[in-house]
Amino acid sequence: MDGNTSPLVSVVINNYNNARYLQDCIFALQSQIYKKIEIIIVDAGSTDDSRGLIASLAKNDNRIKPIYSKKYIKFPAISYNIGFMAASGEYIAINDPDDISLEDRIGNQVDFLINHPDIDVVGSSVIEFGVTPERIVFSSVSENVKRSIPPARNPTLMFRRDLISTHGLWRWKCEYAADFEWLYRWYCGGVKFFIIEKPLLKYRYAHGNNISNRYVLQQAEKILKFRIVFGVKLFFSDGIFWGRQIFFSIIYCLSLRLKKIIGIKSWHLGKFF
Repeated sequence: MDGNTSPLVSVVINNYNNARYLQDCIFALQSQIYKKIEIIIVDAGSTDDSRGLIASLAKNDNRIKPIYSKKYIKFPAISYNIGFMAASGEYIAINDPDDISLEDRIGNQVDFLINHPDIDVVGSSVIEFGVTPERIVFSSVSENVKRSIPPARNPTLMFRRDLISTHGLWRWKCEYAADFEWLYRWYCGGVKFFIIEKPLLKYRYAHGNNISNRYVLQQAEKILKFRIVFGVKLFFSDGIFWGRQIFFSIIYCLSLRLKKIIGIKSWHLGKFF
């Protein structure tokens, strides 16, 4: 693909106090084989060294476009929407600040969307790393929908920018499960998803600064709510599977409530829910 005619890709990073991971994230994007990208970093009011790092890297790479919030942005939906609205690219990719895109990620996803005009959003398999030994995790859209988890992992996504005007942005009132609501709103609205089998992202498994760890109860209760809402919409195609997951989600939320009441510090029910 000729560099002059290649479509621009806007990569959006939503950052809050992830300085210890952010440099590796940005370096990986700067090292992409596909060069026609802009890196939009929305800093949601970090109090660590994130802003100094971002400013330093932006001085030497005009593809890096920082957006600094004047005050702390509590909900990721707001930060992501700011980044999406600032995007100039024909395609928008998401990259979490603690994850690492492999060097061929952007190129593979751009090629896929160009060659498959019927697909609107493309994700990929991932290599999980961090607190556990590295492992490759494969998935498919149909499998994920049956499990009532997002059709594709949020930090692996690349999508056509014009989808935003048709299907909408994240909704901040959805709080800690805003990506779940956003992706299933798109899915139920007819947006076509696909997951490339090849791993294109190293996904850092849950750590202390991860929102899924900090707000586990709030996220679980929001996901339960959305599983009920979208389970009704998907009743005739996947209702049995969603009904089962709704039941397990209720049990999980009750267990978290009980944990909070009696003050248990460690409560492991696995990733089943």
